[in-house]
Amino acid sequence: MRVETLELLKAHSNRSKARLSSLMNLPIEQSAKGAEIIDENGQAYLDFGGFGVFILGHRHPKVVAAVKAQVDCMPMSSRTLVNPVLASASKKLVDICPKTLDYAFFTNSGAESTELALKLARANGCEHIIAVTGSYHGKSLGALSVTHRDEFRAPFMPLFSNVEFVERDNLSALEAAFKKCGGKVAFIAEPVQGEGGVYTLDYEFLHKAKSLCTQSKGIFICDEIQSGLARTGSMWAIDKFGITPDVMLVGKGLSGGVVPCAAVVATEAAFAPLNQDFMLHSSTFGGSPIALAAAEATIDVLLNDQVSARAKVLGERIAARLNQIATTYNQSHQDQICIRAEGLLIGIDVQTPSRAGQLTLSLLSQHVLTSHSLSNASTVRLTPCAFLSEQQLAHLYDAFANALDKI
Repeated sequence: MRVETLELLKAHSNRSKARLSSLMNLPIEQSAKGAEIIDENGQAYLDFGGFGVFILGHRHPKVVAAVKAQVDCMPMSSRTLVNPVLASASKKLVDICPKTLDYAFFTNSGAESTELALKLARANGCEHIIAVTGSYHGKSLGALSVTHRDEFRAPFMPLFSNVEFVERDNLSALEAAFKKCGGKVAFIAEPVQGEGGVYTLDYEFLHKAKSLCTQSKGIFICDEIQSGLARTGSMWAIDKFGITPDVMLVGKGLSGGVVPCAAVVATEAAFAPLNQDFMLHSSTFGGSPIALAAAEATIDVLLNDQVSARAKVLGERIAARLNQIATTYNQSHQDQICIRAEGLLIGIDVQTPSRAGQLTLSLLSQHVLTSHSLSNASTVRLTPCAFLSEQQLAHLYDAFANALDKI
């Protein structure tokens, strides 16, 4: 089955991806439940990857049940008649968002959410956009224009010409960029850069950006696609900064890892162009009843099971133990491996891309899945679910200690 599957992928899906899968000897995934994925041979893999999607694990029963019930009722909307699930899901989402974010627009992916946020910025008169080095906001053309890594941008140039990148946490560069742009400015940033290698932006830097946006009568866009929905130990990473954005991007864990679902939430002022004319932006599949049913059930689980608190405590435990292992290794090997973490968004910085690849392969051979960092190839990321057993944690720690000796 494996050879046949890879040949089909090579011939009809993507040649380079099939080639990499073959070189890495990646197994064929068959099923998943909780924190584990099972391959075609029945081997279980501890899923610490998933790029932030599976905060509730795989196939959470309450989310699956909600989706099944909606499929039996009405899986897709007519797009003409009134969709009651859209009404209830919109309220449920904005109710857990920072105050004054009163309107929600559901999309299919984080990149789609970024595109809508940029459109809202433009519709509100922002002619210039300021983004941050190390950022990642997606790979569609607009999102790519505010994503920093050159390797992703170069083949598709020219991108948006009105984007300025400022060095992460550099206050003078930030002020200079706003001054250079003039007029209304949109600022976009992730409070915690996930694909950037798990870097938390500086408190003063984000507050200065918010202040400068207010002064310019611009738009502060907060990308919580990966850092939001309990992942970093609070419902939203921006909560720790005491900042209310004008527009916030939501994704990854919004549907509990069951069906694609993302969203944009915004203040009434920022959302005004769409309130005046809903036809300015639309999506055939965005806000489908099955996606919204998953989102509603996911939000219920996040609240009822206090997942933010679980993520905070569990993330601190994991980071502390990984730090102990890394420190012991650094002392004996005169190395500089370091751990950066915010809740269950954890980065293992091994200094070079080649070593990150070796660490990934070594953990895979011990049946631990990880995520690479799209904007920082030297960092391997762990984005596990908030429901891990002591046995699964022990497996991770043993695998990490063994893997370090092979990089």
